[in-house]
Amino acid sequence: MDTEAESSTAFNAVEISGTIDPSRVVSDLMWLTEQCEQRCMFECVKWASEQLNHLPSEHFQTFESLNSDERQTDGNSLERTIFGRQQRLRPSECFLSNVEQMTSLEAFLYYFSWYLLSVRNRVENEADDLDRNDEFQNSELTNLRTEMEAAKLSRPEFFDCFLNYLLGTVRKESGADDLAIQTFTEAIQMDNRCWPAWESLSTLVDGFYSVKIEREAYSCTWLYTLFVAETMFRLQLYLCAIEAYTAVAKHIGASPYILCQIAAAHSELQEHDSAINSFARIRKIDPYRIEQMHFYSDSLYIRQNSVELSTLAKWFYASHKFHWETCCIVANYYSARNMHEQAQEFLKRAIKLCPTNASIWVLLGHEYLETKNHQLAATAYKRATEIDSLCYRGWYGLGQLYEILKQSTTALYYYQKAHKCRPADSRILIALGVIFSKIERKSDAEKCFKKAFQIGDVEGNALTHLAKLYDEQGNYQNAAKAYEAYLTLYTEELVGDLSLIAEACRFLARHNLELGDLDTSYAYAQRCLNYDLSKEEGQRILRLIMSKRKEDQEEKLARSVGTPRQQNVSSMRTPIDAPRPIGGGDETLQTPLNGRKEVNLAPSDAATNSDDEMNTNSDDDDLEISF
Repeated sequence: MDTEAESSTAFNAVEISGTIDPSRVVSDLMWLTEQCEQRCMFECVKWASEQLNHLPSEHFQTFESLNSDERQTDGNSLERTIFGRQQRLRPSECFLSNVEQMTSLEAFLYYFSWYLLSVRNRVENEADDLDRNDEFQNSELTNLRTEMEAAKLSRPEFFDCFLNYLLGTVRKESGADDLAIQTFTEAIQMDNRCWPAWESLSTLVDGFYSVKIEREAYSCTWLYTLFVAETMFRLQLYLCAIEAYTAVAKHIGASPYILCQIAAAHSELQEHDSAINSFARIRKIDPYRIEQMHFYSDSLYIRQNSVELSTLAKWFYASHKFHWETCCIVANYYSARNMHEQAQEFLKRAIKLCPTNASIWVLLGHEYLETKNHQLAATAYKRATEIDSLCYRGWYGLGQLYEILKQSTTALYYYQKAHKCRPADSRILIALGVIFSKIERKSDAEKCFKKAFQIGDVEGNALTHLAKLYDEQGNYQNAAKAYEAYLTLYTEELVGDLSLIAEACRFLARHNLELGDLDTSYAYAQRCLNYDLSKEEGQRILRLIMSKRKEDQEEKLARSVGTPRQQNVSSMRTPIDAPRPIGGGDETLQTPLNGRKEVNLAPSDAATNSDDEMNTNSDDDDLEISF
């Protein structure tokens, strides 16, 4: 996907949202609340009511009440009452014979009860055995799809936006994603206030061009900006999602829903401190809000904030005991205490409550991996990728699993799948680099480590992996540069694993000792003493440095003592040390008294000969004298 194009889509959505009339927002939310309440879509009613409750007061001051459509209560009061008591079978059984005479609203309640019944059957059957590999064949859903499609063909005018939304949902559950997109689009075209259709469509679009098509057709509503935000979040374009959510907040206020989505995006970006602060703010506004709080527990778990995690788990276990989010929070609490069996039990409970959530399956796979139950871990990870093909954590978990099993080729395949889902994640790039190194693809490993550092090293270990790779290749100079850069950029406060700093100091102490740079080696050896992993090696290197310095001092002392003695001897020459005539003639050494001007006493070339050559010459040989 083109990141620049995707970013421009978010920017365009922000521009569109700036032209929305505040009274239109109030009107849309009130209409949505009324229509969804009539159709017993309680989750949507809850969402719309929350947004209305947190709208700025100025929105209501500019809002002019419009005459709403008269509610149809005579023919569906019984169905709505039954829905409220969670009795899904009775609407479908009671009104089966009257489907031809039903209104659109009554037909929706009939088909919706049928759909919820099929979902309940699937969930109950999947909950019986979480570890099985075969899929449950839902005949109820198949029959429902057949009947709804036949009804639409025979009475197309009968299908309003909500019936099209429901048909799209049934097609989506049946695996017919293309037909589902078509049906959701038709529902939005009928009435762009139908937020459930927007929300479902956001789970199916797979890139920028799908979003662009929707923008060209349906950009006249503020719900489009919210649709873009939801889509960007699902496509893991979290920075764009944060920008779009911020734009939506200008129209519906800083509701807990918007704040939660932004905080969850920060958590996914590994900005856990920002996420924790945002979630803490949300809990002050609405302490009983359970939605998205599992992201809060994830950030607390990663930051090892056990006190806050314990408080969060106890609070929601008391107030929302049977919510899947609570089960995930409690599972994180037990996992942080290394009680992995208990964590597994709560995650299984969460899956029974929400079996289509890929993140729960990933967490369960992690817990199975902690207890070395590799087969069940693989099953959980694969189930997560089946639910959501963009679930990079599922692919990454499979890569880790097969790397542990020393199946490097298979691990590489799954790491590459994770990389396609999230190409700018440094953790995945580092995992790829490690695998490339194991299968002797050193150049590819080097590229992965460098790119991981360039895009922003989340865990701060890209440079250490790169240094180790250079060290294995014998490229000690580049290894030293990588370690030096690592120690410059990362301090103990920023690094969770101090063994990385210890390893860097140990290598640099050895390397500089071999180069003869004793001062630099001494500095790194002193740092080695701060860590248990490198303390012994640091002491050894310090002893070597002291020994080397002692030898150097002795050598310098010897040179300083020997040099003046030689100078004194040469300056105190005696006549016997002077050069003698060579050749055996009767010539005598000329002096100033004999009229000679100068005698050159510098040693001639013959003086550099070996001792044997010098012994062959007699004292009477010729002596070269220059004037």
